[in-house]
Amino acid sequence: MNRKLVAKSGVGRALFDTSKQDFPFTLEPCERGWRLRIGKVDMDMATELNALVQEIHFFYYEDDPERDEHRKWWLSDVGCPQLSYEPDNAALTIEVSERVGFTVDSTEHRIQ
Repeated sequence: MNRKLVAKSGVGRALFDTSKQDFPFTLEPCERGWRLRIGKVDMDMATELNALVQEIHFFYYEDDPERDEHRKWWLSDVGCPQLSYEPDNAALTIEVSERVGFTVDSTEHRIQ
C-alpha cells in the first residue's frame, strides 16, 4: 500500500506532496476529527502553511497496486484547521474536522 499527502492552496497551487518530498506523516482520528502529523517540515514551510491555513486543502491518497484500488480523501475543517509547529523536531501537527472520501477512477493520482 502506497500512501501520500498533498496540500494545496485555495487556488490549487501545490504546497507539498509527500510522494515528491521526504515528509513522513501519519493520519489518525482525534477528538476534533482527524490529526495529521508531518515530519521534516522546515520553519519556512510551516510559516507558509500557517499564513494560508484558512484556504488550504489537504488530500490523502492510498494506492494499492495489487488490488488496482486507488482511493482519495479530502481533509478539511468546517471552521479553520488547527496547526501547531515544533521547530526542535521539525514536526507539524494539523487537526481538521472532516474527512470526505471518494474513489479515484483515473490513473492521474497513482503514486509512483
